[in-house]
Amino acid sequence: MGIQADNPNLIKLLLEQSKKLQEDRKVVLSKINPWLDILEKSSYSKIEKKQKRKEIIDIGNFIHYFDSSLVIEDALSESPDFIVKQNELKIGIELKDLIIRQNEKEKEGILKSLFEQIKSELKSEEKSLCGLYRIELIDENLSLKKKHKEALKKEIIALIKGQQIEQKYVKAIKKKPMSEISIYKGETTIVGNLKRKVVEEKIKTKEEKLKSYSSEKLDEIWLLLVIGGVEKSSDYSFFDSDITEKPFESNFDKIFIYDFFHREITELKITLHNNV
Repeated sequence: MGIQADNPNLIKLLLEQSKKLQEDRKVVLSKINPWLDILEKSSYSKIEKKQKRKEIIDIGNFIHYFDSSLVIEDALSESPDFIVKQNELKIGIELKDLIIRQNEKEKEGILKSLFEQIKSELKSEEKSLCGLYRIELIDENLSLKKKHKEALKKEIIALIKGQQIEQKYVKAIKKKPMSEISIYKGETTIVGNLKRKVVEEKIKTKEEKLKSYSSEKLDEIWLLLVIGGVEKSSDYSFFDSDITEKPFESNFDKIFIYDFFHREITELKITLHNNV
């Protein structure tokens, strides 16, 4: 359970939580930095490096919060995505982003690109404008066609600079201290629950790849479904009860859902169907 707003020790607890997260981050980075360095020197394309970097960070955090005795043996494996050691066990781990609302993902990509353009345009004034900016839109279903994108960009830049303007697109901008400029879109509504069908579909897409892992001499193969954070395509209020109570048919030895933002790990029940 998270920290309650009416807790009389709220500020102290938040400071302790922040300190703990910083310590956790240092531990995770100490374990994954060698692999990130190898990745940067690899022949992967820019897009491939970006995706693999995210996966390495995901696996590093999962290991830290699940079982710190796990050691990454190969972070650049492709079949499966990672090979780790747990004492004498050699385990393959396949990763899959658990995108809950696929139709939101494209919009998020457009907004991320827009925010990067804004950061670039504010680069010369970065020292005076440093901060973590949370953007709330007036219309959550705003069309992000070229006309609206340009107008939205101009409005956000003006508001970050502290200009008094008529706000046609942005409901609010909230700023927190940060050593650089970072912008993200906040949500004003709580979305629904994570459906079992979504999880089943993600498992099915990875099940086919199991057939190619037999030559790796692995003791176990796990599937890690990663919920990526506060973006709308990855947001949810709670799991459907049948996700945690009913077994999933799968040939993976273990399946986990890892909520990156909340640092919560759920191991799913499995019934082997042995069709590999």
